Amino acid sequence: MYGIHLSGLPLSGKLFCTLFLVGIGCGAVAAFVQAATAVGLTPADVRATFAPEMPMTHMGHGQPSGEREISLGDISGSAKVWIRTPLLIQTSHTHLFGQTLIAGLLGLIVLFSSLGERMKSLVVALPFVGTLIDIGGMWLTRFVWPPFSVLVVAGGSLFALGYVLITVISLYELWLKREVVV
Repeated sequence: MYGIHLSGLPLSGKLFCTLFLVGIGCGAVAAFVQAATAVGLTPADVRATFAPEMPMTHMGHGQPSGEREISLGDISGSAKVWIRTPLLIQTSHTHLFGQTLIAGLLGLIVLFSSLGERMKSLVVALPFVGTLIDIGGMWLTRFVWPPFSVLVVAGGSLFALGYVLITVISLYELWLKREVVV
């Protein structure tokens, strides 16, 4: 872009971009682990988390109360977390701002790659589109039709794919690609 490419950045620019990508990567791994442990990674897990009604554990016949001791094995078969509407609003708010900011900064780095404009446009769009599909899928699952939970998984996967592509392309061009001198 404007004759400036990642491969031609000074050491300070290369370090900045690399450390930003690594830091965001660590955050992405933490987010994946959090999502896997708190919600789950399948559409069925997401559907249970965003169900309009709170899931109930099974009470055995003759149990005098809804409270009973459970083991960790009992939890894995039901929703790990049930998200009420106020938490869905809060989650949407923070994720839309945060993920859009992250996608913008990632996109800014890859804009200086030597990719062609069409490929660059596609790669830059992935995290933005993934975020919108992810958050939109949460709302659609909750208020329209529970099988829309597949959108949450697809949106998160698109965001992750965009991040991985941006990181691989950027790190390759920052550290391995030789700048062509004309």
